[in-house]
Amino acid sequence: MSPSADPDPRQFGRPLAFALAAAVMMVPANVLPVLRTRVMGEARTDTIFSGIVALWDDGLWGIAAIVFVASILIPVLKLLGIAWLLREARVHARLRARRDTRLYAILDFIGRWSMLDVFLVAFLAGAVQFGALASVEPRAGIVAFAAVVVLTVLATDSFQPHWLWPDAHPPASPGRPATAPSRS
Repeated sequence: MSPSADPDPRQFGRPLAFALAAAVMMVPANVLPVLRTRVMGEARTDTIFSGIVALWDDGLWGIAAIVFVASILIPVLKLLGIAWLLREARVHARLRARRDTRLYAILDFIGRWSMLDVFLVAFLAGAVQFGALASVEPRAGIVAFAAVVVLTVLATDSFQPHWLWPDAHPPASPGRPATAPSRS
């Protein structure tokens, strides 16, 4: 395959499969309840969005904004970013390769912090157990959300940033090793 030839579409299968699975899991992550709280005998079950609305209504606007960004906006942007990178690698958008490589680095960095919401629910479930006064229980939605996080991390990790630079390392011809591009 010459450097200007189309890439083998099979190489994109793994990150694409992980990204599609994450997109599918976004539905139950946002529809199913993630948390059940009971305070002074009053029980409440929340989805991600209803929890954001409850925080907003209680005047906790900053926390509501953080939860919205971390739980809804970032996962959607990560999926869009992965889709963009797969598209760019597929069409050999060489002129945008530097910018797209930075996008990849950002997605990779964000992946390290994506489980923050899941850890928060786990912490709350373990820490807030005051008998009849208060309790917090995780629900199925948090499992779906954790799946979204893991799948987007796997999609990012299985994407190879060198796919964005098709001319950087031309493939070796049979019987001849690959060489680095000349700097003329």
